[in-house]
Amino acid sequence: MRTIQVILIVLSLLAAILGSVAFRSKLAYRILAGLFFLVATGFVMFPDTTTDLAHFLGVGRGTDLLLYLLIFAGVHGFLLLYMRTRRLDRKLTELTRTIAIKNAEHPGLKESQ
Repeated sequence: MRTIQVILIVLSLLAAILGSVAFRSKLAYRILAGLFFLVATGFVMFPDTTTDLAHFLGVGRGTDLLLYLLIFAGVHGFLLLYMRTRRLDRKLTELTRTIAIKNAEHPGLKESQ
């Protein structure tokens, strides 16, 4: 085994552990992190499999296939962050409205606190 393979396997293991810790309450994301580690380890140990898989799917090289998957994963991650930001924005708006209505109903409540 080459040094770069060891480094890549360790890095993918760290990414899987950090992903699992970050999504501690979501089983689906933990499973996805474990699956990521297994696939990444398989591709690192047997680099020709990416080319074979790419040819099977109609892509010229394994590197191109990985690039396409990386672009897809990046767009997916961006959309997840965007949806989370929108959800937090809606919650903040609702909370602000609730506080404004409460203060409008009881104007002296703010001064007594």
